[in-house]
Amino acid sequence: MSETRGDPFAMPNAQSMLGMDPSQMNETFRSMTQKSMEQSKEAYGRMKAAADEATKALESTMENAHQGSLQLSKRAIDAMRTNAELGFQHLDSMMTAKTFAEMIEMQTAYVRKQVEMATDQVKEMQTLTQAVAQDMMKPGRDAFQKASKGN
Repeated sequence: MSETRGDPFAMPNAQSMLGMDPSQMNETFRSMTQKSMEQSKEAYGRMKAAADEATKALESTMENAHQGSLQLSKRAIDAMRTNAELGFQHLDSMMTAKTFAEMIEMQTAYVRKQVEMATDQVKEMQTLTQAVAQDMMKPGRDAFQKASKGN
């Protein structure tokens, strides 16, 4: 009982039992691997782009925060300088007072002016602080809107 194909007692392999051609299996495996690699590259590209966008938004936010902080600091220094100059001017004018009544009148006018000026300075600082906060949040808000539109 001699067969020309080989050992008659040899077990058939799984591929031949399932009726699959080994070369076809290799091509299927190669195709699946290539598709998986392409999908991984696409996912990496999307992830990298999102990370780059997040980095840009963070950098812009930090730059805006820095610039806003500088603006607020400069404005606070200007207010202190103005207040100090007015204080010295007031002291000089107090030296010219001839009566106690004139001194009280000068002091009352000075205090009134200081209260008005402080009120204006606070309003200006509030407005500037709000503008700085808006500028600081803008890059993050823009990135979020861009990401939301992409979904």
